[in-house]
Amino acid sequence: MLTLISDIIASNLFLFRVLASVLIFLAFWIFKSSVTKGIVKVLEKLLNRKRQIADHSTLTFVLTPLKSLLAVSGLYFALINLHLPAGFNQFLLKAYRISFIIVITWILLRLCDCASGSFFQFSSKLDEHLDVNLNKTLMTFLKKIVKVLIFTVSGIAILSETGTNVTTIITGIGLGGLTFALAAQDTAQNLFGGMVILFDRPFAVDDWISTPDIEGVVEDITFRSTRIRTFPNALVIVPNSSLVSSPITNWSRMNKRRASFSIGLTYDTPKEKMETCVSRITEMVNQNPEIIPEDTVIRFNSFKDSSLEISLVFFTRPTSFADFQRIKEAVNYGIMQIVEEEGLSFAFPTQTLYVNNLSK
Repeated sequence: MLTLISDIIASNLFLFRVLASVLIFLAFWIFKSSVTKGIVKVLEKLLNRKRQIADHSTLTFVLTPLKSLLAVSGLYFALINLHLPAGFNQFLLKAYRISFIIVITWILLRLCDCASGSFFQFSSKLDEHLDVNLNKTLMTFLKKIVKVLIFTVSGIAILSETGTNVTTIITGIGLGGLTFALAAQDTAQNLFGGMVILFDRPFAVDDWISTPDIEGVVEDITFRSTRIRTFPNALVIVPNSSLVSSPITNWSRMNKRRASFSIGLTYDTPKEKMETCVSRITEMVNQNPEIIPEDTVIRFNSFKDSSLEISLVFFTRPTSFADFQRIKEAVNYGIMQIVEEEGLSFAFPTQTLYVNNLSK
């Protein structure tokens, strides 16, 4: 009789524990959203007490994985409440701790994404006020490095929880990393070249550059290579190691653009007309508001085989190719008009042949 009563009590006690476990899990499941929102509100007040550090949407995005942690916690405490065998409880504890590590890793990765976005905005403000250009490609690369470190630490922690000898694995990774580094010297050189480009900034995206081997407009810069669109519209991918080891001319960094050419007048041009022509051309060029008058040099330069040469050197304020050609065209039309008004003529290659007629 006593045995029957104890069996009934034990059975009812187990049913009570099952019911309590279900209630524990449901409580965690139902209130996980409310608890997460409460944590978000508390952190929002603490972080933004003196100045705006993180808005509500950012904190919500970062801490959303807490819901999964609370759900897993509810499942863990519900199973522990059943008083299962000790070995199974140890397994549950390891699984719970691994879940905790995974959720924390998830939160850190989201925090890394939000922090990098905030830093991009901060660097844009620096660009406007302090003329400091923090390259977005560099920050993206640093974000990837941080994520790799987070994954690495998380993986080591999980392996440690499973009872794996982490020291042996790290030693093996170190030896393998050394072998890989020796086999990837070219990649390392390109990576270093990419760092040089991003830190030293000899050029940026959309810049017109030229080297002894290539000329074109930069379309993209990565840590391995740089993509350059040549003027025939071909896309050339240049390894960064070879790019930084050669002289680079950045034509987009010009603050003025030089025009240099010459015109030739015929040899029958009088001295007074030549002086007037040079003076009027100089005046016409300097009156153009897109030309820098201080740098203009226009002179009767030399006696050529078939012409009297006038050399022109001036600098335009706009540096783009289209504007530069437009300004040169306007100058050429002005020169034609002045030469015509002065009654002069442009020279072209001619030869005079003298024939000596010797009588016998």
